[in-house]
Amino acid sequence: MKSYTSLVWRELKIQKVTSFLILAAVIMSSLMTAVICQSIGILSAMRLHQASVLNGDRHVTFHQITREEKARLFADSRLEFAASWQSLGTARLGNSGLSLQLREYLEEDLSIYPQIKRVKKGRLPERPLEIALPEDALQLLGASGEIGDTVSLKLSLSLLHDDQLPWEYTQDFLLTGILENNYLGYASGTVSGIAGEKTAERILPEKYQLYAADLRLRSLDDFQGQIESLGESIHMPEEEIQYNWIYLNALGVPYGEETEEAQGFPFLMLSALMVGILVLIASGLVIYNILKITVTRRMSQYGVLRAIGTERRQLYFLVTLELLILCAIGIPLGTAGGVAASGEILEGVLSILSPEAFQTGSPEELLSLVRQSGDNSLWAVSGSILITLASSLLASLPAASYAARVSPVTAIGNTSAKVGRRRRRKNRVKHFEAFYGRLNLRRNPARTFITVLSLAMSIAVFVALQSFTGLLDTSREVRDMHLGDYSVTNKSTGFTPDEAAKLEADPAVESLQATKFSCFQQDADGDIPLELNFSLQPGETFQITGIDTGRIWKLAGELPEEKKTKIQEGTACVVKNPIPVSFQGRELARTQIQKGDTIEIQGHNLEVAAVTDGCVTVNNDGFQNGVQVIVTDKTYDRLTGSSQYTELYPVLTPRAEETAFEERLKGFCGQIPGSTWLSYRNTDRQLEESFQQIRLLSWGFIIFIGLIGILNIINTVYTNIHTRVTEIGIQRAVGMSAGSLYRTFLWEGVYYSLLAAGTGSAAGLLCTFVIYRAAGGSFSLRELPLSAVAEASVLAAGVCLAATVIPLRQAAKMSIVEAIGTGE
Repeated sequence: MKSYTSLVWRELKIQKVTSFLILAAVIMSSLMTAVICQSIGILSAMRLHQASVLNGDRHVTFHQITREEKARLFADSRLEFAASWQSLGTARLGNSGLSLQLREYLEEDLSIYPQIKRVKKGRLPERPLEIALPEDALQLLGASGEIGDTVSLKLSLSLLHDDQLPWEYTQDFLLTGILENNYLGYASGTVSGIAGEKTAERILPEKYQLYAADLRLRSLDDFQGQIESLGESIHMPEEEIQYNWIYLNALGVPYGEETEEAQGFPFLMLSALMVGILVLIASGLVIYNILKITVTRRMSQYGVLRAIGTERRQLYFLVTLELLILCAIGIPLGTAGGVAASGEILEGVLSILSPEAFQTGSPEELLSLVRQSGDNSLWAVSGSILITLASSLLASLPAASYAARVSPVTAIGNTSAKVGRRRRRKNRVKHFEAFYGRLNLRRNPARTFITVLSLAMSIAVFVALQSFTGLLDTSREVRDMHLGDYSVTNKSTGFTPDEAAKLEADPAVESLQATKFSCFQQDADGDIPLELNFSLQPGETFQITGIDTGRIWKLAGELPEEKKTKIQEGTACVVKNPIPVSFQGRELARTQIQKGDTIEIQGHNLEVAAVTDGCVTVNNDGFQNGVQVIVTDKTYDRLTGSSQYTELYPVLTPRAEETAFEERLKGFCGQIPGSTWLSYRNTDRQLEESFQQIRLLSWGFIIFIGLIGILNIINTVYTNIHTRVTEIGIQRAVGMSAGSLYRTFLWEGVYYSLLAAGTGSAAGLLCTFVIYRAAGGSFSLRELPLSAVAEASVLAAGVCLAATVIPLRQAAKMSIVEAIGTGE
């Protein structure tokens, strides 16, 4: 032997099965880390694309700027994209509760709103007084919807802060295009129309010749500072800056007053990091387990090497070199397989979905989007290689250290094992195989711990992956903007409790929420028909709303139990103060009610438990500036003397017949004058479709990673049985039958499965909690992934038992002499 390192090659050749098991663990570890690193970039890009589609590919919008201010703003080198639009006003669409927003898009601004510009028939407007409207808007307007028709619109236009009533006018337009329905605006009560170039210049008075600038920054570093600097350059009031909250939240960028609440560390990265750690722990335990057993078996050889002069560091190097050789073979194979698998998963999803599912207009655009998503392959490959190598070396440290510290005398004499027996209680053994299986687990607690932990990590990975998939959906926040599947409104007479109960009793309705709403305007003398212990400022309204406690807690934020009890008892409330209004650069006086104040309404005293920035509105109306008092519906009845509901929000059962219910709903509204209804079902469907691309990609990665986890379980169980071949031979020699041997190891598999299911489920639930908190959301019992836990536990148990039977059959077929004397 020219060098003591030649011993490594000889041992790798002799211990073929052991070497293969370590190699398999290294390949699976690198394979999974490569897939995870690749999936981070792809899923992150798709998630950002979904957010940009929902609310425009922009960071911020500056409202009401002049032509000169726009020119100065657009010349700023910090902007990656800058375009503008002009508002021509809004038009009510019958009694539907929806309004048409008509805008003229300038420069390339329409390109960042792909949902709006999809033409179903005709073309987009190009000249003044040409318009394109969605099909649903034309139906609600009662127009015939033929290209070339004249559409007359009664529009209303006002500034954000105006001391005059909105300017109203009627204008005829030439219909050049019919747009595909975009239901996303239903959540805010709007649909969008497009006007031709220079339409605003032709019909709007000079006062309203203002622009809204959509901006996207080149760099997101110090985002808030850059926006404030841009605003100061054109003297932009803060309240006229609108942040694209959906897109910025997806980017994890702090903005506006939400700076401290924004996600500092992207939860997608945290999720991948947690899953990667679990994977590395699982594969690392396999490597540690095999190396530890191998080193223990070779202890006499290491003792001889120490006796002839080998130093400790050389023994340390021998064990480490063995793993490095296997890593040099396994890591490239696993990494290449992970990159190839990621590409296959992506291509498979693309073959299922059409470009429309990705909100792109053609296959070429879809392929371009995918190529952009895959630009992260270099760092993904490098990261997976380094991570797998580091974790494998870390797993080998205990075994290498154990080999290096061994005493030559102890190793050669094989006197390291000590046997001790504690006092035992005599109990009757009812089931020998089950008892012997439990005894085997207790006999070698280190091996039991490593095997259970390795299995548990695979379960935890599956649970954690399923948990964070739903959080990838950026449309969740849009979906939360509306209550129920429908809104049923009557602002004139309202609905009686009996009428609300009748709608709730419909067989298609699963649940019903409701809002009671009263708005009181000041008369010429500044009075309202209620007795208050405070005065309103000129122009302010006074509103009382009655809603359920769940919505109150959400508006109020964190409340002590004492305050919640007072709200439920009707002695406390939540208040929304008027928004600030400026005129000619000076902020006008407004009513300010503070937390802890006591207000009196109609002789009833209410403590202000919280002041909220949110508000309650009905029929998709905006907030009518003033003081809004939010109470429970029973307290509302007492304050107003009315028990009428203003708006109802039915939620349908999963199997409800939508068409049949809407026919009954039309009849319900027809019996109550002034009633209207609006469906959000199409909105939710469109939001669901926007997430479909991400869900399919996520499940592709989950299934693939799950398969690797199954292979890891098989590797763990096989290693456990393979390293006990001698023990199996001895058991056969003392008279144990093959059937009893099978049952013993199957019982061990059952115990391993039960322990791993409990440990893995707990670890998976903990990961779920951390991921939800990192995403900035609250975690409740509803978010518990119980189905994922059950699926992972059952699957792991089945794989564990199957993986026990196959290698055990091979070991049982070996002769007793061969089994006892085997070197493997």
